[in-house]
Amino acid sequence: MLMEARLLDERREGEAEGIAEGKEIGIAKEKLATAKRMLAKGCYSLEVIAELTNLSLADVEKLKKEA
Repeated sequence: MLMEARLLDERREGEAEGIAEGKEIGIAKEKLATAKRMLAKGCYSLEVIAELTNLSLADVEKLKKEA
């Protein structure tokens, strides 16, 4: 019985970690998508895009080169 409870706790912990990691990945993808849309508009400086999306300037510059 003790082993079953421990396994259940570990499973719940793993699920919680997976959900948190999934949220982080989703947020990161949305930041990149937002930055890409801002670059496409062409009315924002790279510095402003970095500031508003909380991406590094290097990341924004990389996105610009890829576009």
